[in-house]
Amino acid sequence: MVLFPTLFLVLCGVAFLAGVPLNGYVLLIAGCHVERTASTVWFWNRAMTDFIFIVFLPLRFISIFILDLDWAKSLSNTVSSFHMFSSAFLLTALSVDRCILVARPAWARNHCTPPLSFRMVVGLWALSVGFSLRYGDLWESLLSPANTSMYFRLEKERVKAAIAIQFLVGFLIPFALILIPKFYIVLAAKLRRNRLIQSTTPLRILLGLMPTFFLCWLPYHVFSFLQISAKYPLPLLNIGSTFACVLTYFSSCLNPIFYLTMEEEFLR
Repeated sequence: MVLFPTLFLVLCGVAFLAGVPLNGYVLLIAGCHVERTASTVWFWNRAMTDFIFIVFLPLRFISIFILDLDWAKSLSNTVSSFHMFSSAFLLTALSVDRCILVARPAWARNHCTPPLSFRMVVGLWALSVGFSLRYGDLWESLLSPANTSMYFRLEKERVKAAIAIQFLVGFLIPFALILIPKFYIVLAAKLRRNRLIQSTTPLRILLGLMPTFFLCWLPYHVFSFLQISAKYPLPLLNIGSTFACVLTYFSSCLNPIFYLTMEEEFLR
């Protein structure tokens, strides 16, 4: 238990020092060197969510080790939820965009324009903000001392409902909506292989982003449900939930690495 703060600090430092320059570089090359297309808008905003998330990592560290900073805890939890919702929504939109481009290439070229994608991104960001604002005090409610008051029981019910909504809207439903277009694209690729060479250029990048997001966020949701199912919060459970949060930050480090290892595909 003595090594826990040191190990947590080291992991946070690695994620921050690696994530900020990597995501900044991706934003730079995407903004300056990539042709403006609908796919560019999706990928650039996806990288922006990672950059915002990793920049606020020191706030997460402060909120854990300086317990009396309620504003830091609230803002850190809100930013984490915003990243989860916005990433899930943008990945879903990217998958649908790829599916439309494969199914109706002529229609997609005429209608799926950068201005339309930008308006949809603004809507998804607003939706993400709306969902994330309710999670500022989520973990504080989970870790409150147990009592028998009616207010506490109502508060626990509110937290359970919030965690269920977070899991469904920010993880499970987007995962299902992403898989459906992917199955269609794979099936179409077998039937019309030559026609799909150009339309699936960003597909390999998307296939790398999907498992990174869902595998890194899965422990976060698992520990969320474990927290609300336990009668009293155990120290080991709290440590596990803390490292699950750290893992979500590493997803923002892995994404730019994946972009840069496929830089030619990414620039195309």
